[in-house]
Formats: sequence, C-alpha cells, structure tokens
Amino acid sequence: MSSALQFLQGFEVADCFSQQKEELIVVFQKEEKEFFIQAHFHNTFSCLFFPDDFKRARQNSVTLFQDILGLKVVKVDTALNERCIVFSLESGKSLVFKLFGNRANVILFDLDKVVKIFKNNLKLDLDLSLQNLNRSLDLSLTKFNEVNGNLNNFLPTLGKEAVAWLEQKGYEAMLLEDKWSNLTSLLSYFENPDFYIITDKKGKPAISVLPENRFLEKYDNPIKAINSFYRQYIKDLHIHTTKEELYRDIERRLKHSKAVVSDLQKRLKEIQERIPMDQTADIIMANLHAIQQGVESAILFDFYRNEEREIKLNSKLSPQKNAEVLYKKSKSRFKEVEVLENLILQRLELIQQLDADRETVREIEDSRELKTYQSKYFKTKETERERQEGPYKTYDYLGYKILVGKSAKANEELTFKTGKKDDLWLHAKDVAGSHVIIQQRPGQNYPIPVIERAASLAAFYSKRKTDSLCPVMYTQKKFVRKIKGAAPGMVKVEKETVIMVVPSGID
Repeated sequence: MSSALQFLQGFEVADCFSQQKEELIVVFQKEEKEFFIQAHFHNTFSCLFFPDDFKRARQNSVTLFQDILGLKVVKVDTALNERCIVFSLESGKSLVFKLFGNRANVILFDLDKVVKIFKNNLKLDLDLSLQNLNRSLDLSLTKFNEVNGNLNNFLPTLGKEAVAWLEQKGYEAMLLEDKWSNLTSLLSYFENPDFYIITDKKGKPAISVLPENRFLEKYDNPIKAINSFYRQYIKDLHIHTTKEELYRDIERRLKHSKAVVSDLQKRLKEIQERIPMDQTADIIMANLHAIQQGVESAILFDFYRNEEREIKLNSKLSPQKNAEVLYKKSKSRFKEVEVLENLILQRLELIQQLDADRETVREIEDSRELKTYQSKYFKTKETERERQEGPYKTYDYLGYKILVGKSAKANEELTFKTGKKDDLWLHAKDVAGSHVIIQQRPGQNYPIPVIERAASLAAFYSKRKTDSLCPVMYTQKKFVRKIKGAAPGMVKVEKETVIMVVPSGID
C-alpha cells in the first residue's frame, strides 16, 4: 500500500478533521491537486477509503492534529511486518495509521514520542514507540528449519487467510523443503500482488491479495481495490442493518399481536362462560311475585340449570325494572362478542401477514428492492411512538398525530387551545377520562384504523379502562362546547358518533 501512496511525497497536510465519532478525514494538497484519506475505525469494522472528493460540513466538525497542518510529506512507508502506514512529515513528526482490526487508530508522533491519538479509549497507544512499530523477524531458511516449518512460529504476521490458503495446498503434509518453496513463492508474490474482491464464507464482500480462482473483481491498483471493497462492504452492511431493523420490528409486532390475541380470546371466553343476562332476566320475570321490593339480592330457582342461585339486584329499582336492565345489557353482550371476534380475526390476519413479511425480507438481497420494500412497509405498518409533549401524551400512528390529555387542566387546554376546529375529538362515553384529539391532515379523511386506535386510547385513559368493551364518542372539535361555570374539562358534545372498542394503552 505504501508504494501506491508514494506520490504524496511533497504534498502538505491541508486539513485533518472528524465529523463522526469513529471517522477521521485527512486532506493532502499540492498546488491544485487534493487527495483524501477517510479512516473508518468502528469496533466491528476498520478500513481506509480514498474518496475523489469530500466536503467538510459547516457544523459538527472538529479539527484534529492541528500540529501537522501545513507540513509536507517527506516519505510514505509501512512498518516492517506490521499493519501500519507511516507518513513521515516535516519537523520530525509522523502520522501513523495503525490498522489493527478493532484496535485501529491514528497516532501522531514527534520524533519517537506519541503526541496525540485519535481514539482516546486506546490508552496503550500512548506508550508506543515509532521505532518499535517495526517488527524484526528472522526469515532465514535456518530459522525455518529450526521451527520445522511452523508458520505461527516463523511468520506470526502472515495472517490466517494466507495460512488457510497454504493449508488448502496441502502444506501440512509437504516435505520441509517443499513447505519452504511454497512459502517463499507466496511471499515473493506478495511483493507485487493482484487485488481481488471476493465473497467470504458468510456471503459478505472481502478483499484478498491471495491468488484467487473465483472472484467478483480483480485490480492491480490497491487504492482502486480498497475503494471498491469499501463501497461493497458498506452497501452489504446497509442491507444487513436494514434487514435486521425490519426483522426486529416484525418480531416485536408478532410478539405483541400474539399477546393481544391471547388477551382477546381470554376476554371472549370469560364473556361466553358468563351466565347470559337475558336468562337471569327470565328468572327474575318468572319470580316477580317472590321478590320483595328494595332488596339487594334474592335466592331464586334457576330453571336453566335446575338449581337455586343468588341473583343480585339494584335495590333502587323494581324487580321488573331490574329484568329490563338485564335484557338491555344482554343485547350489548352479543355486540361485545361480535366485536371481540372481529378483533381476533383482524389480529390473526395481521400475524399471517407479518409471517409473510418476514419471509419476504429474508429473500431480498438487492439494496434498491430492500429500500422500496422498507419504504412501503414503514408507511403502512400499524405502529406508533409514544412520547411526552408538555401536558399531553403524543402518539404517531399511521402518519397521524394523536394527543391525549393527562389531567383535567390538560384536557381543557388540549380541546380549546391546541385542538383545531376540524380535528377529531374523542372521549369515553358517560364516564370521566382523557380528552383525545386526532390532528387533521389537510385534504384527507380520518382512516377507520386511526379512529379505532384513538378510541382505544380514550377508553384506556378513562374510568372504563378495565371494561371488556367501551363505548367512545367522537366528533369534530368544533362541535365540542365549554359548559359555562363547570369544572375544567367538562364539555357539551353535539353530532357525536359512538364506536365500541377494547381499551388499550399500547398497540
């Protein structure tokens, strides 16, 4: 690599800055020519990149290694038997790119002493010596024979890829003289190698200087090879990261949807196993003569089950009125069962769709196709982000903002100060609870799923929070009037529509 950078001799360091925590950009300049080195030193990936141009941002950019700005490059070299590129500068300073995997760093030396380091968490780099970066090794035939051709003992810096390449050639079974011949041939090849972009065992792009039969691209220039590798690696990393993001979101939604189905099924079972209210009403009507006025309960014969049981009554109502109330509630029970069954069916369909989404994501390998799918997925998915905004809880749901008041005072402010006339206003019917606003999107109707979600929040943040099913009224905010002299949050509502929903604080 150092030979490919020798042309920088005579260039001066024009700029050196960082715009991200683990990225350093060094700009070399000579007359009208500029050359950029972009060092990426992440914990899981370290690499140099040589872009044709790089525009420094006006903000969030900090100048580093100011001592070398304006100094000319005297020499470019590599440390002996180590992965270090050394830029020798005027005034006895040296800028060293130490490419040690997850311990990669950029180090500034003044003569043999470390002055500054880029990654300050690598404290051991402060004790490095410029001279000691060179690693002297005895690479004679005598030494080779002495260690019986053991590569780790003879040339520990050879690298596991080169060792594996020799082993594939049958290195371990060779005679000692054949081992020496194969090793020296490989080292000779390394003096002027070709550079290959390949796919590793995990299917990720990799760069290799070993003779390869199967490769994606081949270069004789290391800078072009590294740039090509870097672009492909970042592209592959982006695909992997995006897929992981989608996987996590799909798994989260699957887990939540399965929990919702389980809860809805439990509620449905409780309702179905509960003694039907119309049957209790029938028993009361059949025993009107035996029930005293004003009692809170009566033991009556249940002819549906052929046994006596205690039936609770409202002491303020007549026995016949108690039966009428139960007949009326019985009709709501059928509606409640219907709503729960529909909600379960919807969630099961969503689970089926999420399973299909997961398979689709697994099969996508093209970045453009993945980007298109990601855009479509996140545009249509049923998800929300809850956050606190002053006196309100705020939910983003399917592109709509839902605001929920956190107190009586907040309800008042939400409805009559924050809410616009065409916003949709919701509240649990006939009980105390939070005011809820769906902010209007100009020119668009309120989608039913958004109304249902806001209604479930209105039900959840009300006195009906624990009910299996809750009636919620909604209307445009302009039809909500303040009651003169009433406590904060008390309102009069006109032209409302009522929807039955399951109270839910999360989606």
